[in-house]
Amino acid sequence: MKDELLPRGPRETAQSIDETAAAWTARIDRGLTADEQTELNAWLGGDARRIGALARARALWLHSDRAAALGAPPVAEAPEEEDAPASRFSRRTALLGGGAIAASLALAAALPAILHRGRQIATNVGEIRRVPLGDGSVATLDTDSLMETAFTEGLRTVRLLSGVAYFEVAHDPARPFVVEARDVAVRAVGTAFSVRNLAGAPVSVVVSEGKVAIRRGAEAATVPLVANMRADIPVAALSAAIARPLTPDDLGRALAWREGMLAFEGETLAAAAARFRRYGGPAIEIDDRRLAGEPISGLFSASDPRGFAHAVAVSLDARVSEDGQAIRLERGRGI
Repeated sequence: MKDELLPRGPRETAQSIDETAAAWTARIDRGLTADEQTELNAWLGGDARRIGALARARALWLHSDRAAALGAPPVAEAPEEEDAPASRFSRRTALLGGGAIAASLALAAALPAILHRGRQIATNVGEIRRVPLGDGSVATLDTDSLMETAFTEGLRTVRLLSGVAYFEVAHDPARPFVVEARDVAVRAVGTAFSVRNLAGAPVSVVVSEGKVAIRRGAEAATVPLVANMRADIPVAALSAAIARPLTPDDLGRALAWREGMLAFEGETLAAAAARFRRYGGPAIEIDDRRLAGEPISGLFSASDPRGFAHAVAVSLDARVSEDGQAIRLERGRGI
Protein backbone atom coordinates (compact mmCIF):
# COMPACT_ATOMS: atom_id res chain seq x y z
CA MET A 1 0.00 0.00 0.00
CA LYS A 2 1.33 3.41 -0.94
CA ASP A 3 2.01 6.01 1.70
CA GLU A 4 -0.71 8.36 0.39
CA LEU A 5 -3.36 6.01 1.83
CA LEU A 6 -2.07 6.70 5.36
CA PRO A 7 -3.48 9.74 7.20
CA ARG A 8 -1.03 12.50 8.10
CA GLY A 9 -1.10 15.15 10.80
CA PRO A 10 -2.22 15.14 14.42
CA ARG A 11 -5.95 15.52 13.65
CA GLU A 12 -7.63 13.77 10.77
CA THR A 13 -10.75 15.36 9.30
CA ALA A 14 -13.90 13.40 8.48
CA GLN A 15 -13.35 14.16 4.79
CA SER A 16 -9.82 12.76 4.94
CA ILE A 17 -11.07 9.60 6.63
CA ASP A 18 -13.76 9.14 3.98
CA GLU A 19 -11.25 9.64 1.15
CA THR A 20 -8.88 7.09 2.68
CA ALA A 21 -11.75 4.65 3.22
CA ALA A 22 -12.71 5.02 -0.44
CA ALA A 23 -9.12 4.28 -1.49
CA TRP A 24 -9.04 1.19 0.72
CA THR A 25 -12.36 0.05 -0.72
CA ALA A 26 -10.96 0.12 -4.25
CA ARG A 27 -7.95 -1.91 -3.12
CA ILE A 28 -10.17 -4.41 -1.28
CA ASP A 29 -12.19 -4.98 -4.46
CA ARG A 30 -9.17 -6.29 -6.34
CA GLY A 31 -7.86 -8.28 -3.32
CA LEU A 32 -5.39 -7.37 -0.56
CA THR A 33 -1.94 -8.79 -0.01
CA ALA A 34 -0.97 -9.93 3.49
CA ASP A 35 1.03 -6.71 4.03
CA GLU A 36 -1.87 -4.57 2.86
CA GLN A 37 -4.27 -6.41 5.17
CA THR A 38 -1.92 -5.75 8.11
CA GLU A 39 -1.69 -2.09 7.13
CA LEU A 40 -5.48 -1.83 6.85
CA ASN A 41 -5.95 -3.36 10.30
CA ALA A 42 -3.49 -0.83 11.73
CA TRP A 43 -5.32 2.05 10.02
CA LEU A 44 -8.68 0.87 11.34
CA GLY A 45 -7.31 0.63 14.87
CA GLY A 46 -6.01 4.21 14.81
CA ASP A 47 -9.36 6.01 14.98
CA ALA A 48 -12.83 4.76 15.96
CA ARG A 49 -14.38 6.72 13.07
CA ARG A 50 -12.50 4.74 10.44
CA ILE A 51 -14.43 1.49 10.93
CA GLY A 52 -17.75 3.18 10.15
CA ALA A 53 -16.23 5.13 7.26
CA LEU A 54 -14.92 1.96 5.66
CA ALA A 55 -18.25 0.17 6.15
CA ARG A 56 -20.07 3.10 4.51
CA ALA A 57 -17.61 3.26 1.63
CA ARG A 58 -17.87 -0.49 1.05
CA ALA A 59 -21.68 -0.39 1.09
CA LEU A 60 -21.72 2.53 -1.35
CA TRP A 61 -19.23 0.72 -3.62
CA LEU A 62 -21.40 -2.40 -3.74
CA HIS A 63 -24.58 -0.39 -4.22
CA SER A 64 -23.10 1.74 -7.03
CA ASP A 65 -21.71 -1.31 -8.82
CA ARG A 66 -25.08 -3.07 -8.58
CA ALA A 67 -26.92 0.02 -9.82
CA ALA A 68 -24.51 0.39 -12.74
CA ALA A 69 -24.99 -3.26 -13.65
CA LEU A 70 -28.76 -2.70 -13.79
CA GLY A 71 -28.40 0.43 -15.91
CA ALA A 72 -29.25 2.92 -13.15
CA PRO A 73 -27.21 6.09 -12.53
CA PRO A 74 -24.95 6.03 -9.46
CA VAL A 75 -26.45 7.55 -6.33
CA ALA A 76 -24.38 10.24 -4.65
CA GLU A 77 -24.32 10.50 -0.92
CA ALA A 78 -25.24 13.83 0.69
CA PRO A 79 -22.12 15.55 2.05
CA GLU A 80 -21.71 15.65 5.79
CA GLU A 81 -20.39 18.47 7.89
CA GLU A 82 -16.66 18.00 8.34
CA ASP A 83 -16.70 17.60 12.11
CA ALA A 84 -20.06 15.84 12.40
CA PRO A 85 -18.76 12.24 12.64
CA ALA A 86 -16.27 13.14 15.37
CA SER A 87 -18.77 15.14 17.42
CA ARG A 88 -21.43 12.43 17.05
CA PHE A 89 -18.96 9.81 18.23
CA SER A 90 -18.01 11.92 21.24
CA ARG A 91 -21.65 12.45 22.21
CA ARG A 92 -22.47 8.74 21.80
CA THR A 93 -19.46 7.79 23.91
CA ALA A 94 -20.47 10.24 26.62
CA LEU A 95 -24.08 9.06 26.66
CA LEU A 96 -23.61 5.33 26.12
CA GLY A 97 -20.17 4.74 27.55
CA GLY A 98 -19.23 1.09 27.15
CA GLY A 99 -22.26 0.49 24.91
CA ALA A 100 -20.78 2.62 22.15
CA ILE A 101 -17.44 0.90 22.48
CA ALA A 102 -19.13 -2.50 22.36
CA ALA A 103 -20.98 -1.48 19.20
CA SER A 104 -17.70 -0.42 17.61
CA LEU A 105 -16.10 -3.70 18.55
CA ALA A 106 -19.05 -5.62 17.11
CA LEU A 107 -18.68 -3.74 13.82
CA ALA A 108 -14.96 -4.43 13.82
CA ALA A 109 -15.64 -8.15 14.35
CA ALA A 110 -18.06 -8.15 11.41
CA LEU A 111 -15.72 -6.15 9.18
CA PRO A 112 -13.72 -9.10 7.76
CA ALA A 113 -16.94 -10.50 6.29
CA ILE A 114 -17.67 -7.09 4.76
CA LEU A 115 -14.16 -6.81 3.33
CA HIS A 116 -14.20 -10.25 1.72
CA ARG A 117 -17.68 -9.88 0.30
CA GLY A 118 -17.11 -9.08 -3.36
CA ARG A 119 -18.96 -6.95 -5.80
CA GLN A 120 -22.10 -8.10 -7.56
CA ILE A 121 -22.39 -7.95 -11.33
CA ALA A 122 -25.71 -8.35 -13.13
CA THR A 123 -27.21 -8.18 -16.60
CA ASN A 124 -30.69 -7.05 -17.57
CA VAL A 125 -33.06 -9.14 -19.65
CA GLY A 126 -31.73 -9.07 -23.20
CA GLU A 127 -28.29 -7.75 -22.16
CA ILE A 128 -24.97 -9.53 -22.70
CA ARG A 129 -22.06 -7.96 -20.81
CA ARG A 130 -18.29 -8.50 -20.85
CA VAL A 131 -16.66 -7.58 -17.52
CA PRO A 132 -12.96 -7.41 -16.52
CA LEU A 133 -12.53 -8.92 -13.05
CA GLY A 134 -9.44 -6.98 -11.97
CA ASP A 135 -6.98 -9.90 -11.96
CA GLY A 136 -6.61 -10.15 -15.73
CA SER A 137 -9.58 -12.51 -16.03
CA VAL A 138 -12.71 -11.57 -17.97
CA ALA A 139 -16.30 -12.75 -17.51
CA THR A 140 -19.03 -12.57 -20.14
CA LEU A 141 -22.54 -12.66 -18.65
CA ASP A 142 -25.55 -13.85 -20.59
CA THR A 143 -28.97 -12.23 -20.30
CA ASP A 144 -30.63 -11.99 -16.86
CA SER A 145 -27.58 -13.27 -14.96
CA LEU A 146 -26.19 -12.41 -11.53
CA MET A 147 -22.81 -13.22 -10.01
CA GLU A 148 -20.68 -12.10 -7.09
CA THR A 149 -16.88 -12.01 -6.91
CA ALA A 150 -14.81 -12.51 -3.75
CA PHE A 151 -11.07 -12.34 -4.50
CA THR A 152 -8.48 -12.78 -1.76
CA GLU A 153 -4.71 -13.16 -1.76
CA GLY A 154 -4.90 -16.94 -2.17
CA LEU A 155 -8.20 -17.61 -3.94
CA ARG A 156 -10.40 -16.10 -6.63
CA THR A 157 -14.04 -17.05 -6.03
CA VAL A 158 -17.03 -16.26 -8.23
CA ARG A 159 -20.56 -17.19 -7.17
CA LEU A 160 -22.86 -17.54 -10.16
CA LEU A 161 -26.16 -16.96 -8.39
CA SER A 162 -28.26 -17.34 -11.54
CA GLY A 163 -27.89 -17.33 -15.30
CA VAL A 164 -24.97 -18.15 -17.58
CA ALA A 165 -21.39 -16.85 -17.65
CA TYR A 166 -18.23 -17.52 -19.65
CA PHE A 167 -14.87 -17.08 -17.92
CA GLU A 168 -11.49 -16.40 -19.53
CA VAL A 169 -9.21 -17.01 -16.55
CA ALA A 170 -5.82 -15.34 -16.11
CA HIS A 171 -3.16 -17.93 -15.29
CA ASP A 172 -2.10 -17.72 -11.63
CA PRO A 173 -1.19 -21.04 -9.96
CA ALA A 174 -0.97 -19.33 -6.56
CA ARG A 175 -4.59 -18.15 -6.77
CA PRO A 176 -6.94 -20.82 -8.12
CA PHE A 177 -10.12 -19.58 -9.78
CA VAL A 178 -13.31 -21.21 -8.46
CA VAL A 179 -16.83 -20.71 -9.79
CA GLU A 180 -19.64 -21.80 -7.45
CA ALA A 181 -23.13 -22.55 -8.75
CA ARG A 182 -25.50 -23.95 -6.12
CA ASP A 183 -23.44 -26.71 -4.46
CA VAL A 184 -21.20 -27.25 -7.50
CA ALA A 185 -17.68 -25.80 -7.54
CA VAL A 186 -15.63 -25.56 -10.75
CA ARG A 187 -11.91 -25.05 -10.06
CA ALA A 188 -9.41 -23.76 -12.63
CA VAL A 189 -6.04 -22.02 -12.77
CA GLY A 190 -5.84 -20.64 -16.31
CA THR A 191 -8.50 -21.73 -18.75
CA ALA A 192 -11.75 -20.72 -20.48
CA PHE A 193 -15.11 -22.24 -19.66
CA SER A 194 -18.79 -21.48 -19.22
CA VAL A 195 -21.13 -22.30 -16.35
CA ARG A 196 -24.92 -22.42 -16.66
CA ASN A 197 -27.09 -22.14 -13.52
CA LEU A 198 -30.77 -21.97 -14.51
CA ALA A 199 -33.71 -22.92 -12.31
CA GLY A 200 -35.14 -26.33 -13.08
CA ALA A 201 -32.09 -27.50 -15.03
CA PRO A 202 -28.81 -29.21 -14.08
CA VAL A 203 -25.73 -27.05 -13.63
CA SER A 204 -23.83 -27.27 -16.91
CA VAL A 205 -20.11 -26.68 -17.56
CA VAL A 206 -18.52 -26.30 -21.02
CA VAL A 207 -14.71 -26.07 -21.33
CA SER A 208 -13.25 -24.43 -24.44
CA GLU A 209 -9.60 -24.17 -23.27
CA GLY A 210 -7.46 -25.84 -20.61
CA LYS A 211 -9.04 -28.01 -17.95
CA VAL A 212 -11.14 -27.75 -14.80
CA ALA A 213 -12.08 -29.95 -11.85
CA ILE A 214 -15.71 -30.15 -10.73
CA ARG A 215 -16.63 -30.87 -7.12
CA ARG A 216 -20.03 -31.08 -5.45
CA GLY A 217 -20.63 -30.05 -1.84
CA ALA A 218 -18.51 -31.99 0.63
CA GLU A 219 -17.85 -34.89 -1.76
CA ALA A 220 -14.18 -35.80 -2.01
CA ALA A 221 -14.38 -36.97 -5.62
CA THR A 222 -13.96 -34.59 -8.53
CA VAL A 223 -14.84 -34.82 -12.21
CA PRO A 224 -12.03 -33.60 -14.50
CA LEU A 225 -13.07 -31.79 -17.66
CA VAL A 226 -10.72 -30.79 -20.49
CA ALA A 227 -11.09 -28.60 -23.57
CA ASN A 228 -13.99 -29.44 -25.89
CA MET A 229 -15.97 -31.22 -23.19
CA ARG A 230 -19.28 -30.59 -21.46
CA ALA A 231 -20.67 -31.88 -18.17
CA ASP A 232 -24.24 -31.66 -16.91
CA ILE A 233 -24.46 -32.10 -13.14
CA PRO A 234 -27.97 -33.08 -11.93
CA VAL A 235 -29.28 -32.63 -8.41
CA ALA A 236 -28.17 -36.17 -7.50
CA ALA A 237 -24.59 -37.11 -6.57
CA LEU A 238 -21.67 -35.93 -8.65
CA SER A 239 -21.25 -39.50 -9.87
CA ALA A 240 -24.46 -38.97 -11.85
CA ALA A 241 -22.84 -36.17 -13.87
CA ILE A 242 -22.90 -36.70 -17.63
CA ALA A 243 -19.61 -35.67 -19.27
CA ARG A 244 -19.16 -35.89 -23.01
CA PRO A 245 -16.81 -34.61 -25.72
CA LEU A 246 -17.87 -31.82 -28.06
CA THR A 247 -17.10 -31.41 -31.74
CA PRO A 248 -16.00 -27.93 -32.85
CA ASP A 249 -19.55 -27.36 -34.13
CA ASP A 250 -21.01 -28.51 -30.81
CA LEU A 251 -18.72 -26.12 -28.94
CA GLY A 252 -19.68 -23.24 -31.22
CA ARG A 253 -23.37 -23.90 -30.63
CA ALA A 254 -22.91 -24.15 -26.86
CA LEU A 255 -21.20 -20.75 -26.73
CA ALA A 256 -23.16 -18.97 -29.48
CA TRP A 257 -25.03 -16.92 -26.86
CA ARG A 258 -21.91 -14.76 -26.42
CA GLU A 259 -22.62 -13.34 -29.89
CA GLY A 260 -26.33 -12.88 -29.19
CA MET A 261 -27.28 -16.06 -31.03
CA LEU A 262 -29.20 -19.17 -29.99
CA ALA A 263 -28.18 -22.49 -31.55
CA PHE A 264 -30.42 -25.55 -31.48
CA GLU A 265 -29.58 -29.11 -32.46
CA GLY A 266 -32.55 -31.37 -31.81
CA GLU A 267 -34.05 -29.50 -28.84
CA THR A 268 -37.83 -29.44 -28.71
CA LEU A 269 -39.75 -26.41 -29.91
CA ALA A 270 -40.99 -25.91 -26.33
CA ALA A 271 -37.40 -25.83 -25.00
CA ALA A 272 -36.37 -23.39 -27.74
CA ALA A 273 -39.30 -21.10 -26.91
CA ALA A 274 -38.27 -21.14 -23.23
CA ARG A 275 -34.73 -20.08 -24.14
CA PHE A 276 -36.04 -17.16 -26.21
CA ARG A 277 -38.14 -16.05 -23.24
CA ARG A 278 -35.00 -15.31 -21.24
CA TYR A 279 -34.02 -12.61 -23.75
CA GLY A 280 -37.24 -10.60 -23.50
CA GLY A 281 -39.67 -9.61 -26.22
CA PRO A 282 -43.01 -11.30 -26.78
CA ALA A 283 -43.21 -14.85 -25.45
CA ILE A 284 -43.66 -17.70 -27.89
CA GLU A 285 -46.69 -19.80 -26.96
CA ILE A 286 -47.44 -23.20 -28.52
CA ASP A 287 -51.04 -24.41 -28.44
CA ASP A 288 -50.42 -27.96 -29.63
CA ARG A 289 -48.55 -30.52 -27.48
CA ARG A 290 -47.26 -32.46 -30.46
CA LEU A 291 -46.04 -29.29 -32.11
CA ALA A 292 -44.29 -28.30 -28.86
CA GLY A 293 -42.38 -31.60 -28.94
CA GLU A 294 -41.06 -31.18 -32.49
CA PRO A 295 -37.21 -31.09 -32.72
CA ILE A 296 -35.60 -27.83 -33.81
CA SER A 297 -32.21 -27.20 -35.43
CA GLY A 298 -30.60 -23.98 -36.59
CA LEU A 299 -28.95 -20.72 -35.53
CA PHE A 300 -31.20 -17.77 -34.65
CA SER A 301 -30.85 -14.25 -33.28
CA ALA A 302 -31.76 -14.25 -29.58
CA SER A 303 -33.43 -10.84 -29.98
CA ASP A 304 -35.74 -11.93 -32.83
CA PRO A 305 -38.41 -14.34 -31.53
CA ARG A 306 -40.71 -13.31 -34.38
CA GLY A 307 -38.19 -14.31 -37.02
CA PHE A 308 -37.68 -17.62 -35.23
CA ALA A 309 -41.43 -18.28 -35.05
CA HIS A 310 -41.96 -17.61 -38.75
CA ALA A 311 -38.99 -19.82 -39.70
CA VAL A 312 -40.39 -22.61 -37.55
CA ALA A 313 -43.84 -22.15 -39.08
CA VAL A 314 -42.46 -22.75 -42.56
CA SER A 315 -40.49 -25.86 -41.60
CA LEU A 316 -43.17 -27.45 -39.39
CA ASP A 317 -46.27 -26.50 -41.39
CA ALA A 318 -47.54 -24.30 -38.57
CA ARG A 319 -49.37 -21.00 -38.37
CA VAL A 320 -48.22 -17.84 -36.57
CA SER A 321 -50.51 -15.33 -34.91
CA GLU A 322 -49.73 -12.41 -32.63
CA ASP A 323 -51.78 -10.27 -30.28
CA GLY A 324 -49.08 -7.88 -29.08
CA GLN A 325 -48.47 -9.80 -25.86
CA ALA A 326 -47.40 -13.17 -27.30
CA ILE A 327 -46.50 -14.97 -30.50
CA ARG A 328 -48.63 -18.09 -30.96
CA LEU A 329 -47.72 -21.14 -32.97
CA GLU A 330 -50.38 -23.67 -33.88
CA ARG A 331 -50.93 -26.39 -36.41
CA GLY A 332 -51.91 -25.21 -39.89
CA ARG A 333 -50.42 -23.93 -43.11
CA GLY A 334 -47.08 -22.21 -42.66
CA ILE A 335 -46.73 -18.61 -43.78
